[in-house]
Amino acid sequence: MSSKRIVMFLFLLLMLPALSLAAGTTSLSCAIVATDDVALRPLELNQRDVVSVLDLVYEGLFTLDDNYQPQPELAYSYEFANEGRRLRVVLRDDVTFHNGQKLTSADVVATLDAMFELSGFDEDLNSELDLADRGLYYSTFYSLKSWQAEDDRTLLFTLRRASYGSLYAFTFPILCRNEVNNDMPSGTGPYRYDGYEAGSGIWLTANTSWWKRTPQIRNIRAVIYSDSEKALNAFDLQNVDIAMTRSINASRYSNSLNSFSLSARTRQLEVLLINRSNSLFKSDENGENLVRRAISYAINRSELISSVYQGMATVAYTPIPAGTWLSNESTINDIYDPLMAASLLDSAGWKLADDGKRYKDGSGFPTIYLLVYDEPGSTVRTNAANKIRDQLAAVGIPVTVSTRTRDYTLTKLRSADYTLALVAFNFDVSPDPGFTIASTGSCNYTRYRSDTMNDLITKLRSSVSADDYRSVMGEIQDLFVLDIPYLPLYWRTGALLSRSAFTDARDVRELELLRGVESWTY
Repeated sequence: MSSKRIVMFLFLLLMLPALSLAAGTTSLSCAIVATDDVALRPLELNQRDVVSVLDLVYEGLFTLDDNYQPQPELAYSYEFANEGRRLRVVLRDDVTFHNGQKLTSADVVATLDAMFELSGFDEDLNSELDLADRGLYYSTFYSLKSWQAEDDRTLLFTLRRASYGSLYAFTFPILCRNEVNNDMPSGTGPYRYDGYEAGSGIWLTANTSWWKRTPQIRNIRAVIYSDSEKALNAFDLQNVDIAMTRSINASRYSNSLNSFSLSARTRQLEVLLINRSNSLFKSDENGENLVRRAISYAINRSELISSVYQGMATVAYTPIPAGTWLSNESTINDIYDPLMAASLLDSAGWKLADDGKRYKDGSGFPTIYLLVYDEPGSTVRTNAANKIRDQLAAVGIPVTVSTRTRDYTLTKLRSADYTLALVAFNFDVSPDPGFTIASTGSCNYTRYRSDTMNDLITKLRSSVSADDYRSVMGEIQDLFVLDIPYLPLYWRTGALLSRSAFTDARDVRELELLRGVESWTY
């Protein structure tokens, strides 16, 4: 056999798992990480992988497209009224639940009633429940004030935020009205629930009466594993066709010849907080601080991503992910420049001495404590903090890393009793960054204050048209890169591993990782 034929033969052997999967199977198996006692109640779920599986069972009034822009789904049409304070939605007339019951406005009302009761909110959105106990979609009510059915197909919503951005809040799953309190209530999606065995798996079967089309894959089994490594091992052994994970160990599949590895976007933004109330970082009369800006130039985001996260993150310069319809691409610039950082420190009076340290008026640069907490079972964020320490030391800023518990860190952030902190912001489905940068924002831990930014956030939350909403979001990003309320570093990513390209979705994202599987042609 010639050398060329040998190479081709070996290549085909490597490709056999992918080819066999795509050559006629009507079933798909997926490895997920879940507990043995997961409650299959879609409004209450807090396990990421299970949410992605059940996303195939349920649909919302709106869905998010590949540009992360809201589009009508169960809603046939919509219109804003009363300067955006009211939203009228007309439902599609050709949708039935898996139990054969026709979709009506009463189903939407019953679902929202259940969500509100679960949240523990009063009319002013006060709740005594911890965030984790308020249900998966409690943030819906930050945009939505009241709801009512005008007739079987028409709903009228009163909005707290009279803006186009409120449409993001209407992506919650619509449940059948007489099953909202059941385990696995009927949905309207491409797959119906077909069984669950604790600690083993969840079974779905195609909804042949789906209002869009008949799903190509007829059966899906989500196989439950207790941790990511067991799920990845099952994928390696070809016991499953698909695996989803946020483990950085998934980076080993990035160059595989016999599997696909898709980067999955999450809503977790890792940031470096700089306490503006600290004397070292206080703004001058022009709102500027050279030390703060020097730190921004000293951080090498790309190095952090490649060395600490093994490529499982994407660079961030603002709180809006690149590649989405709201991203202001002009703000995406690599500002890593250690020479500029050193020059800014010199200009601030912190001169580099022969001993390699910086001094100002005879005093040495104070040691900065970098506060950090890690996720359970992981030291990745501490590793990143150590790398940031080294990057800042390279320009003459001494840093000591202090790893504490999440609760301890949160207490320090709330009381402004810290200098630097490496933490994560978990964004809601809505991309509104106001909670981190508005003066009254619940997570404005840097004590950033800007009347201009406050005005822009207010304007954003009253922009009814898509064009106006996008324009204001662009202005927010422009001001963000000038003021640097905090330093966005990178968005964490997960990985979706498969034997074959089962989806043509361009935006693979957390909580919807199997989006598009119903359209896969095998």
